[in-house]
Amino acid sequence: MLSGNWRRKLPHPHAARPGSMAGVELIEFALVLPLLLLLVVGVWDFGSAFLLKDKMTNAAREGARIAVSTPLNSADCSGPTPCSLVAAANAVKQYMTGAGNDAGCIVPAGPSSFTAPDRANYVCESGIALEIDRGAFLETDAGRIPATRVTLTFPVRWMLVGRLLPGALPQTISTTVIMQNLTCGG
Repeated sequence: MLSGNWRRKLPHPHAARPGSMAGVELIEFALVLPLLLLLVVGVWDFGSAFLLKDKMTNAAREGARIAVSTPLNSADCSGPTPCSLVAAANAVKQYMTGAGNDAGCIVPAGPSSFTAPDRANYVCESGIALEIDRGAFLETDAGRIPATRVTLTFPVRWMLVGRLLPGALPQTISTTVIMQNLTCGG
């Protein structure tokens, strides 16, 4: 009889060989990459929408601040257009344009914009809408307080997520700011 380890052990046919996992890792990467890209683009899309909402809120707040601190019709106002509404619309337009969002279609001096002596509406073909209402009221425990409401609506330009899920996501973002009127002149 032969003694010792006379028979050499052969590797199992399914045993991993050095360097054979590179192909598996490449396949796993190829499967995960589209999901990872979708996640990154989704974060970018929603981040852009939240940034737009923040800019819009700041612009509406700026417009409301100017409207509530300016008399509706002051002596230095030339023409029939209410000064506080024009000034507020200009402030919103300048803020949004300065923040990198084109709001050039808001034309504050347009006579068709004024729907009432204390209200102005601006609607653009691009989907931008601005409403300034000096006749709004703030509801408090003490009662109704005269206020100004500024509502701004902007279209959302989804990069990918809105195109993958049409109709599931809003095509516009809207924000409303209400402030107590500080002036009693009207």
